[in-house]
Amino acid sequence: MKILETERLTLRNQQPEDADVIAKMFGDAEVMRFIADGKTLPRSAAEQSISNWNDYERTHGFTSWAVVRREDGALIGKCGFNYLPDKSDIELSYMLDEPYWGNGYATEIAKATLEYGLNKLGLKRVVAIVYPQNSPSIRVIEKSGMKYEKEYEYMGIKMLMYAISV
Repeated sequence: MKILETERLTLRNQQPEDADVIAKMFGDAEVMRFIADGKTLPRSAAEQSISNWNDYERTHGFTSWAVVRREDGALIGKCGFNYLPDKSDIELSYMLDEPYWGNGYATEIAKATLEYGLNKLGLKRVVAIVYPQNSPSIRVIEKSGMKYEKEYEYMGIKMLMYAISV
């Protein structure tokens, strides 16, 4: 199901046939470097992830959706929302496959997803958690209108928290 569309991208539910691309991203050390604890994951994690995220949406009304390039239908990443582990906030997260970095896709989909969450889903506050050394992602977050709030420990790692509220 299509969630939203931007000039170049579509956000849709993840599907079982997305497993090959997601497995490729999960297995790429550079893609995973700033995701969660920075470790790569096996293919089985990609398949389980798709199922888990679809279940998550049924429970919470939001999830991590597939990001598809409109011009050719290529799955280029994931973007969406999830609760932080302590349920204190809802996080905007995104992940793009390395060949698609540097084209403005992350900013385009992060802005649109954030707008969707605040305006369509009625979220009152959204945060983004980022490694301090991940300057490209910090730029995406800032261009999306989020402001630095504080240091935040996530999975035992010192991160930065950015936030936006309505």
